[in-house]
Formats: sequence, structure tokens, C-alpha cells
Amino acid sequence: MPTRLICLANSFKEGGRCIAGIELDSNNIPVFVNSIPKWIRPVCNTEHGEIPNNIAQPFKILDIIELDVTGLKPESYQSENVTFNETSIKTVGTFERNKLVNLCDGRSLIFRNKGKAVSLDAIGTLNHSLMLASVNQFEVTQKIYEDKPGKSQIRLVFTYNDNRYDFPVTDPVFLHRHQGNPDFLVGAAQVYLCLSLGIAWEGWHYKLIAGIIF
Repeated sequence: MPTRLICLANSFKEGGRCIAGIELDSNNIPVFVNSIPKWIRPVCNTEHGEIPNNIAQPFKILDIIELDVTGLKPESYQSENVTFNETSIKTVGTFERNKLVNLCDGRSLIFRNKGKAVSLDAIGTLNHSLMLASVNQFEVTQKIYEDKPGKSQIRLVFTYNDNRYDFPVTDPVFLHRHQGNPDFLVGAAQVYLCLSLGIAWEGWHYKLIAGIIF
């Protein structure tokens, strides 16, 4: 079945990519369920559902993507997962940035807590793993871990509903732009964040910034 979505993330994931976005109808109008935008994450038959780089790389954030959905494949909190015909995926237009304001999540917390991750015990209480947030207080930071002394992790510290969050960025376009000019966001008044929950790692599902629309 042909399905459209706004590409809000095309992020690094386990050697491939994770594409995710909000579903559109045939007139490119966002689809809502119970007043919440309907998210879609196309997945492949790979170890972690990642999409191979050669399939995913051509697509950019805010592209309107069309693909043939072949089935639903929810995985616990990742209720948004769908399988698709890998030869069908294509770009059919561009979504206007100024329309994103109507698609931001209204939940007071990011994945139900104020921390950086969700525990294995709590993950079962979640029925979603994607959301869009608009923030106007943010700062790009770098963190170096002891086991990777030669490589820094780019993170975004930001305020959402008066709570401070600090998540790693997995958006390849943003990371490339930051590498060329670490100050390119200085002076920006507002950004949109596509937020995602990662797969389990050492007992936790960590929160990620899978896409930044600036």
C-alpha cells in the first residue's frame, strides 16, 4: 500500500540508517490519531531493523517520502515500525518547515521521564518511541568517553517544558555541518528536534536526537 511520510530523521543506526517521520495522506496532509501525529519508522529485515546506507542516503529531512508498506512490525515501545518494499521508496515532494509547529508533541515529558534514558523495567509502559519538539533554549556540547579518547560525542543540551535534557545527536547532516563549523547554530532562535529511543544497551534505552531541523 503506497504510504507517504515527512522525513524527520535519517540517522545513524547500527551500521545503517533509521528513517522516521509523520504519515501524510494522499494530499500531503499530516495524519493524526487521538490528536497525536501518526509516526512511521520503515524497517528492513536486518539485525536491528536498520535500512542499508545505499537505500537511505538519498533522502533528506523534510523530503516527502512515498513507499509501499507491506506490513506492521511493532516491537514493544517501537509501535511505529513498518516493513516496506525496498524498491518502492522515493521522494515525491518537500514539506514546508513552517508547518512543523502543528506537529509538535504535547506531552509534558520526553518519553515519560526527565532523564537521559528509560530503564528496561519502565520501557513496557511506553507505546511510542518517536516525537517532535520545538525548542528555543539549546547548546551544542561535546563529550569524550574514557573508552574512546580520540573521538568526541556531539550532544545537544536543551530545555523542554522547563526541564533540562542532554542527548547525543545521531543526525549525519547536522554532525557534518558541525564538523565544518562548530558555531553554525550560534544565533539561531529555534530548532525542531526529532527525538527517538534507542535499542537496549547495558540495561537502558537511551534517548537520541535523530534529526535536527534548523
